Amino acid sequence: MRTPHGAKRMALTPSGRPAIAAEAFLRALADHGVDYFFCNTGTDFPPIVEAFARAKKTNAKVPRPILVPHENLAVGMAHGAYLMSGKPQAVMVHTTVGTANTLNNLINLSRDRVPLLLAAGRTPITEKGAFGSRNRPIQWGQEMFDQAGMLRELVKWDYELRMPAQAGDMVARGVEVAMAHPRGPVYLMLPREPLAAALTEPIAPIKPRAQAAPVYADPRSIATLAEWIERGSA
Repeated sequence: MRTPHGAKRMALTPSGRPAIAAEAFLRALADHGVDYFFCNTGTDFPPIVEAFARAKKTNAKVPRPILVPHENLAVGMAHGAYLMSGKPQAVMVHTTVGTANTLNNLINLSRDRVPLLLAAGRTPITEKGAFGSRNRPIQWGQEMFDQAGMLRELVKWDYELRMPAQAGDMVARGVEVAMAHPRGPVYLMLPREPLAAALTEPIAPIKPRAQAAPVYADPRSIATLAEWIERGSA
């Protein structure tokens, strides 16, 4: 089939279907050492479910999905996984209400400097005309002017996926920020339309960005403190 002049070609998978942004999102997580995908699902998850189904057929490397019955528990499980492994963790929840349910434990992760990529769907942007447009009345009830506002004081960075081709770079930037010292959580919003949209380029492995070196105390200041302690004990 010929592509019309000026039109973009789709990045086809071995099955002949176009790759979607959700696949790039999951693969980028795996490329950055994320082993588990803790989640509590909702109407924003169909592209994620599709991406996991495709990965199972193609044997693509993606995190292991772990369905958790409550968002607060999912964040707590990610906290424990980080303490055991030292690797960045990922949790995805359902839009505004799922985000709200993470807040208690997210405070713990923020204060304990845990590098978590907390992702949440965003209620669809469009009424019609796009794959993934609104199809439930509840999606109006889940609309917020500033969804990230409820947790912005608890995260190092927040961002909303706007174009499907951004999915991999968004993860790379999120991990870079989360792992930079002092470590801490970041928040990613994933509207259904761009997450479900087809890609025009094949999904390529993403090389993790260089991490900033840990910040160490000034040796001269340590020597001064030691001198003060010695004087005080004399």
